Amino acid sequence: MKQSLNGIWRLYGADDKLKYDLKAKVPGSLYYTLMKYGLMKDPYYRENEYKATDISRGDCVYERRFPLTEEMLSAETLLLKFHGIDTIADIFLNGELLGRAENMHREYVFDITGKAKETDNLLEVKIYSPIKYIEEKNAETPLWGVASTMAGYPHIRKAHYMFGWDWGPKLPDMGIWRDVELIAVNGGLIDGVYVKQDHSKVSEGTVGLDIDITAGYTSDRELEAEVKITAPDGSAVTEKAVIDSRRTSVHIDISDPKLWYPRGYGEQPLYKLSVTLLDGENTADKYECEIGLRTVTVSTAPDEYGEEFAFVVNGLKIFAMGANYIPENQIIPKCSPSKTERLLKQCCLANFNMIRVWGGGYYPDDSFYSACDRMGLLVWQDFMFACSVYKADRDFCENVMNEVADNVKRIRNHPSLALWCGNNEIESMWQYWGIDADPKYKSDYLRLFEALIPKVLRHYDPVTYYHPSSPSSGGSFDESSAENRGDSHYWDVWHGLKPFTDYYKYNFRFCSEYGFESLPSIKTIRTFAEEDDLNLCSPVMEAHQKCEAGTEKIMYYLAQMSRYPYDFKGLIYATQMVQSDAVRLNAEHMRRHRGRSMGCLYWQVNDSNPVISWSSIDCYHRWKALHYRARHFFAPVLISADCENLDEINLYVSSERQQAFEGKIHWCSRKNTGEIICEGSEDITISPLSAEMFVTLTPENTKVTKDMRSTSYIEFSLSENGSIISENTCLYVQPKAFRFADPALSYDVEDAGKRFKITINAKAFAKGVCLDLTEGDCLFSDNWFDMHSGSVTVYASKANLPEKITAKKFKENLSIVSYYEALHLSGKE
Repeated sequence: MKQSLNGIWRLYGADDKLKYDLKAKVPGSLYYTLMKYGLMKDPYYRENEYKATDISRGDCVYERRFPLTEEMLSAETLLLKFHGIDTIADIFLNGELLGRAENMHREYVFDITGKAKETDNLLEVKIYSPIKYIEEKNAETPLWGVASTMAGYPHIRKAHYMFGWDWGPKLPDMGIWRDVELIAVNGGLIDGVYVKQDHSKVSEGTVGLDIDITAGYTSDRELEAEVKITAPDGSAVTEKAVIDSRRTSVHIDISDPKLWYPRGYGEQPLYKLSVTLLDGENTADKYECEIGLRTVTVSTAPDEYGEEFAFVVNGLKIFAMGANYIPENQIIPKCSPSKTERLLKQCCLANFNMIRVWGGGYYPDDSFYSACDRMGLLVWQDFMFACSVYKADRDFCENVMNEVADNVKRIRNHPSLALWCGNNEIESMWQYWGIDADPKYKSDYLRLFEALIPKVLRHYDPVTYYHPSSPSSGGSFDESSAENRGDSHYWDVWHGLKPFTDYYKYNFRFCSEYGFESLPSIKTIRTFAEEDDLNLCSPVMEAHQKCEAGTEKIMYYLAQMSRYPYDFKGLIYATQMVQSDAVRLNAEHMRRHRGRSMGCLYWQVNDSNPVISWSSIDCYHRWKALHYRARHFFAPVLISADCENLDEINLYVSSERQQAFEGKIHWCSRKNTGEIICEGSEDITISPLSAEMFVTLTPENTKVTKDMRSTSYIEFSLSENGSIISENTCLYVQPKAFRFADPALSYDVEDAGKRFKITINAKAFAKGVCLDLTEGDCLFSDNWFDMHSGSVTVYASKANLPEKITAKKFKENLSIVSYYEALHLSGKE
C-alpha cells in the first residue's frame, strides 16, 4: 500500500538571506515557487538571471504534516521514499534526523517503522545552499570544470547545467523535484524486475523471456511472484514462481512474437508486463511496465577502414539519425510529460530514429522513455557526467554506484534503450584539451568509468552495450577521438572556424556531436528582449549568448557566406539559413558513405531557455530552419550532391529501405530566373540499406561555364512512381555572390478543413523560402525550401491556431520571404 505525500507543503527560508514563508507544490522547486508568488522575476527576461542566481545562496526548508491510516500504522515495515531531492538535504521526521540526501539523481528510502504516529506527523526537508557547498568544497580541493559554469560544480551530484553551460544560465535551483510517498510493506516489496530476452529461436516463431525478480523487506512467510505477459492482441500468458532468498526467475516463451523496431525500420508493438508479489492470497506489491521484443547492440567489428560503430537491431544494421537532447527547462517544474511528448513527436516529424540524452543534465522521467518506446526512438543514454574532473574517493564512488543502480534498474527494460555511455567528453578532455588539473584524477577517471560503472552494469544490466565516454574509441585513453573507430564529436566547424568543406575530409564511423549556432525566432527573442535590445551586440542579447565568442563566430561565418543583414529579422534569417546548411552538409556527407559511417546525431535538438544556441527547436517549440531541413536530410531515401569539385558534381542516393528502391533522378541546370539551361534524367535501382553515386554533372552536360556560375545553379530530384520524394539544389558560389533575380513572390490561402492550403508563386529562383506567422505559431508541411519559378503548395496545420481563424485572417498574418527579400535587397530601398 502506498500513500502519496505530493501536494502542498510549507516552504520557508532557513536564514536571513531571503525572507519567505509560502505554500509550495511538491514536486517543485524554490525558484518555481518564488516566481509563482512574484518574489523572483522571470530569470530569462533581459538580464534577470544575474539577480536570480544568488537566491540559491540561502538554505530553505520544505515542511509537511500528515496523518497515517490504521493500515499504514500496522504495516510490518513503513518506508518513506523520496524519488528525487535537489540536492544536499537533511530529512527529519517528528524532530528526528532520518538521514542526509547528497545526490539529485538518486532515490532515498528511510525506514520509519515505529517513528511515525497516527496524526500530526511533521516531515521536514532542510535543503542547503548548493552554491555555498561547491564553494567550500572547491576551496579545499579545486576541481576543473568548463569555463561557462560556476567553479566547483563537479563536487556535487547535481545536474551540471544548473550551474551554467555554453547554452544555459546559472540557475542552481533547489527543491523536492520528484515524488514523495509512504510505502506500507507487508510480506515484501519488489526491489527489481529485469527482463532478459533470448532471440535464438525467433526464426522458429519463439522469443524466450527470463524475468528476474528481486524482493526486499521480505518476511519469513513464503512469497510467490506471478508474472503476466499480455501481447498487443490482448492474449496473455501467466506463470508463477516461489521467491527463494529474495530472488526468483520466471521463464515465458512468446509464440508468434511481434518484434519492436526503431521507426523507419518496422513497427513498435509493446507487450504489457505485470509482476505481482503474493503473500498467500494477499498482494504484497506490484510492478508494471511495457516491453518490446528486440535485440539491440553495437557492432565494433573490424573492417577495411578500422572498426565499425553500428547499432544493430534484430540483426539489422541501422543508420542512426537524430540529435542530442538536453533538459527542457532550467527550472525543472516547468517541464511536463505533455511537453516532452510534443518535443519527441517533433523529432519524429523530422525523421529521427535516435536521441542522445546528454550527460550534463539529469536522467529523464519514465514518461520520456515510454514515449520513445511508442515512437520508435532509440535512446543513447549518457550517465550524468560531463566535461569535468571528479575526485573519486570512497564516498563519491559509493554515491555514484547507488545513483547508477537506481537509474539502471528504472530504465533497463525499455525497448528504446540502446546504449549506456559513461560520460560526455571527459576521456577526450583528458587527452586533448590541455586542462589544468592534477594528473592523479586521471586514474580516478579510469576507476569511475572503466571499473565501477561497468561493475554495476554487469550486475543490473549486462546486456545493453556500454560505451565508456563520448567520444571514445573504446576507452583507456586510446585515441579517444580517432576517426576510424568509435564515435566522434566534430567541432572544427564552429569552434575551430573551419569552412563547411572541412566535413568532406573525414569519414567518421559515428558522429555523435557536431553543430552550429543560430538565433531563435523573433517571437522567442521578444519574450526576453525589449525593442532597444534587438541588436546582436546589445547587453541583453549578449546575456542570451552563452558560448564564448559565439557572436564573433556567427559573424565570421556570415561574412563568408551571406550578405550583411539589413535588419534584425534579416540577421535571424541569415543565421538560421547558415546553421541549416552547416548541419545538412555533414549529415548528407555521412549518409553518402553509409557502411563506413553509421550514425549522425547533431547538437542539439532543443533548448532549456530562450537563447542563441545550436538547437533546431527553441524552448517554445518553434522550429528553426534546421528542423525543417532535417526532415529532408534524414528522410528514408535521400538524394544529395557532393559539390566539393564544381567541375564534377556527383549525385548520390542513400536508402534506409529494406527493399531495393527503384526511382528516377532528374537534374537540370538553371539560370537565376529559373529558366532551364540543360536537363537530364536516369532510372536507378539502389540496393537495400546502402548509398551509391549515380550521376556526375560537368560543364559539358550542364552547359554551365565558369563565367555563368554567379547566375546559374543545379536543381536535382529523386522521384518514385512519378512523385518527387527528395530534392535539393546546389549553388556554384556562396549565396552572397549569387546574382539573384527578383522572384516576385506571391501567394494565396484557401481553407482545406483541418489545415490551410497555401499556393506560392515565384517568377524566378527563390532560395530559402521561409513561411512564418506574425502572431501565433503553426507547423507547415514544408518550409525553408527552394523554388525554381512556378508554384508550390504548402499546408499549414490549424492545430495551434485560434479555432475560428479564416483563410483571409491567416493570410494577413502570414509572412513569406526568400533569401532575396531577406538579404539580397539589403540596403536597396
